[in-house]
Amino acid sequence: MRRGSDLLFNRLRLNQKLFLSYLAVIVVPIFVLGMYAYGQSRELLDFQAEQSVDRDATTLAQSIDGSIQQYNRALQSIVYNRTFQRIVANDYLDLVNLSRDLNDYLAPYFTMMRTVDSNIQDIKFYTQSDVPEYGEAVLSAARVKDEPWYTEAIAKEGGNWFFDGEELLFVRTFPRFFSDPYLNTAVIMIQQGGMFANVADLMDSYGVAITDETNKPLYANRHALHNPVTEAASRMEQPDGAVSIEGTKYIVVRKPITETGWTLHVFVPADRVTPNAGAILNATVVVIVSCILFLLIIISVFSRTMIRRIHQLNGFMKRVENGDLQLRVQSASKDEIGELFNRFDNMVFRLNELIQESYASKIFQKETELKALQSQIKPHFLYNTLSFINWEAVKSGQTLISHVVTSMSKFYRTTLNKGDHLIPAKDELDTVKSYLDILLIMNDHGFDVVYEIDESVYSGTVLNMTLQPIVENAVMHGIQKKDSGRGVLRVKAAAVGQAIEFTIEDNGPGMDERTIGNLLSEASGGYGLKNVNQRLKLYFGTQYALRIESEPGRGTKMKVAVPLQSHPDDRGA
Repeated sequence: MRRGSDLLFNRLRLNQKLFLSYLAVIVVPIFVLGMYAYGQSRELLDFQAEQSVDRDATTLAQSIDGSIQQYNRALQSIVYNRTFQRIVANDYLDLVNLSRDLNDYLAPYFTMMRTVDSNIQDIKFYTQSDVPEYGEAVLSAARVKDEPWYTEAIAKEGGNWFFDGEELLFVRTFPRFFSDPYLNTAVIMIQQGGMFANVADLMDSYGVAITDETNKPLYANRHALHNPVTEAASRMEQPDGAVSIEGTKYIVVRKPITETGWTLHVFVPADRVTPNAGAILNATVVVIVSCILFLLIIISVFSRTMIRRIHQLNGFMKRVENGDLQLRVQSASKDEIGELFNRFDNMVFRLNELIQESYASKIFQKETELKALQSQIKPHFLYNTLSFINWEAVKSGQTLISHVVTSMSKFYRTTLNKGDHLIPAKDELDTVKSYLDILLIMNDHGFDVVYEIDESVYSGTVLNMTLQPIVENAVMHGIQKKDSGRGVLRVKAAAVGQAIEFTIEDNGPGMDERTIGNLLSEASGGYGLKNVNQRLKLYFGTQYALRIESEPGRGTKMKVAVPLQSHPDDRGA
């Protein structure tokens, strides 16, 4: 059964496969989404309701934190006030100054604070020193030494909040200096209703409860009084989020009040913040149906567009298959099909280049072989003629002519070389020496030649007529164009790794990069450097190409490297 379905699918056209694939990938999930839409919409509405309650709870917690910070700053300004520190420590020489500070500074200051903040019921100092009590403002610590809040306050640093059942107490100890034996405290008494008055303003429709670190309720608004959620909050039984308590679904959010360690509990019946989901469900169905219709149109258009470009590329491939290698195919599109167009164009272009390079290489090789064959035409006649001239020069006592003829005979003997392309490196170097001997005589020994030859290279092989054109170029364009000083030509040969490296160096005027490029790319008269470079790359590969190092005014180095291999005659020996 599966094999039959695979066969049926393979028979479909690509546009049909694409249409069915998109239909399965897009339309089916959308249909499933429609079936599941109501449940998801309901969950989304609950989540949004939870977020709304969470944002309101965060705002309320920040508001309460802000109020607590204000009281903290107020109490800090009191305990760090130097005059108040002196009062509680009884740091006076006489009672006159103490009375003046109590009447003229402390009492007006406390009155001012209660006037500014109507929620402050009272401000009291409890001191362990022997300072006299002053009304209800300065009292002995012995009055409250057994109160739990006082014991806990003097044991902790910083501000501490307590609830005595009616009022909120904010307690902070005065700083102790050096060997001060007394521990004194300042207490601000705040109305509970005033402290949390902003709760009624911000969350009148929510249930709000506040508990301290021991989960003891500090405050509950009218929606929270005698509510089962409030009792659960005090017991820390309910989690955050949507919970069901006594058959009613609530959204519960807890936020810490960081300044005090209290916890803010906000709850609201879920049906109060969650709107009717029916309208949203209807809208979701309409949107899903519209999307399916729209996507079907887009799928059809997209499939036809993509298939049309693939058919076009297929037609270009057929033309190349039929031999049209001059075809150019380019696309400005940046997608994968556009990349296929451009890569196919590059492939055809590169294929043409390879064909042309292969064709040119074969032609060049045939021409080289033809030249070698032509050079073999009756070489004995040339040798016999040169030998006759040499014999006559010897009989006549013309040693210079004899030397030139002998050098020329050696030069042509190794140059013709029976038409072989690869010759011993020693023969090639002898050819260079014979050629330079002739040039030295013709130039009246106007320059010096220095040979630095490692004899270990003699057994290696090199292409015939590789070094002579390089030497000729060095003499003609280097030595002979030198403005001043004596020219020096160095011929070096050494084994470097698995290769033989020949270096022809002159101290001529040098060349710039453009001239170097022209030497290797432009044809010159005779058998030039371009030909040498092409032959090296043809026989040994591009890594063995001719290298030229030169700078204007610093002479020129030309280097040739060939693989280190023995000549067949030497191996036979």
